[in-house]
Amino acid sequence: MSTLKIKVCGITDIKQAVALEAMGVDYVGFIFYAPSKRYILNCLQLPALKSFAPLHAKKVGVFVNEPIENVVNIVKAAGLNMIQLHGDEDVEYYTELKYQLLLTSLQNVKLIKVFRVGDKMPELSSFEKITDYYLFDTDSKMYGGTGSHFNWELLKGNTIGKPYFLSGGIGPNDMGGIEVMKKTKAGNDLFALDVNSQFEIEPGIKNLEKIKSFIDALI
Repeated sequence: MSTLKIKVCGITDIKQAVALEAMGVDYVGFIFYAPSKRYILNCLQLPALKSFAPLHAKKVGVFVNEPIENVVNIVKAAGLNMIQLHGDEDVEYYTELKYQLLLTSLQNVKLIKVFRVGDKMPELSSFEKITDYYLFDTDSKMYGGTGSHFNWELLKGNTIGKPYFLSGGIGPNDMGGIEVMKKTKAGNDLFALDVNSQFEIEPGIKNLEKIKSFIDALI
C-alpha cells in the first residue's frame, strides 16, 4: 500500500462511497457547489449523507464562497469530517469559520485550503496558521476542477511546510510523475492525491475498477 493517501472527489452515489471505503480510499469528497455537474444535493439529501459513516475514510465537503452559516449547518447535518474551501475565501473567512465550528462543538473538523495554480507559485504564508492542509489544483476562470494538470515544476523546488493534496487531472498515466514529485523538496510534504474526472464513467459516477488498479499500482 502506498504511503500516499487517496482522496476521491465528486461522489454522488452512496453505494460508490461505501465501495471506495472498502477498497481503502482515505477521503471521500462531496461537492456542495450548485453549478457543479457533481453537486451532491442534486442526488442525495443530507440525512442520507449522514447515514454514510465510514470506519476509515473521512468525509470531505467541498464549498465555494458559501456563507459560513450554511457551511456549518451542512457539516453538522451531513456528518462531515473535513471542509475543502475552493473559492476566494480569505483569512478572515477561515478565522470566523473556525470560531463558528468551535461554538457548535465541531472544532475537530479539519480545513483544506485550495490554491488554484496558474503560471506562478501561489503565496502560502497567509494561510499557514489558519488551515490544516493545502490542496493544489489547476487554475481556471471557473471554480472547481478542470480535469487538467498544472505545471508541477512550480511546486517541486519549494518547501511547502504543510501536508498537501495534489490535484488537477491526475490519472493512471501520472505514476512516473508522482514518483518524481515524491523525491523533490515539495515531495516532503506531499500527503495525498486527489482524483476525480480521470476515473469517471460520467460526472459523479466513478469507474471503481480503474480506481482500484490505480491504488494498487502506487508504491
